[in-house]
Amino acid sequence: MVEENTLEENTSEENQPEEFAPRQSASESATLEREFNRLAEQWRRETMSMSSSTDIAMHPAYYQIIGMGRVALPWILRELQQGGGHWFLALGAISRQNPVNPQDRGKVRKMTEAWLQWGRENGLLDSNN
Repeated sequence: MVEENTLEENTSEENQPEEFAPRQSASESATLEREFNRLAEQWRRETMSMSSSTDIAMHPAYYQIIGMGRVALPWILRELQQGGGHWFLALGAISRQNPVNPQDRGKVRKMTEAWLQWGRENGLLDSNN
């Protein structure tokens, strides 16, 4: 049987990237954020009637978001924080991390909490949220 969550916990210091969100100018960042928002809206709109998490994650807009790379991590975490959604595959693919405890796999609330905590610890989310 193949597990949906195949990323292993990868938290040693030697495997940590120097930073998760590459720096760019304010105008580049605003342009990329608009593109992310457009893709996320398209993805939500076109997958809202789907029940298969595989089909949801295979949507072209989702792949384009993953293709944005690390710059998208704060926006994905914000989306997860504000409205939930199937963002776990994108987060793992981009960050190459898996902060979810093995016993919590498949428990959406626990998975969400783990990823939001990871985002706070890595400076990608405000620690007050």
